[in-house]
Amino acid sequence: MRPSVRVVGVPRLHHPDPQLHAFGMHVRRLREARMLSLETLAERSGMRFRGVVYIEHGQRNPSLTTLLNLARGLKVQPSALLEIFDAPPEASE
Repeated sequence: MRPSVRVVGVPRLHHPDPQLHAFGMHVRRLREARMLSLETLAERSGMRFRGVVYIEHGQRNPSLTTLLNLARGLKVQPSALLEIFDAPPEASE
């Protein structure tokens, strides 16, 4: 039997909360649309690189302050980060 090894600094894999996963993917799309690296977004946001990675992978639930910092780093309105959760418009009948 092989001993289990845990690499320090690497989060354990688990199924992220669907909302956190959706938010993280949205942040990633915004970052990539602006052609920013993870390092650049972290620097612009005043965050640590690993913190941005964890958010993009749905592993962290960002605080309001973090949302504001990410918005500043992405140069978007804070509401643009949450638009992923807006309900789709009702179809006219």
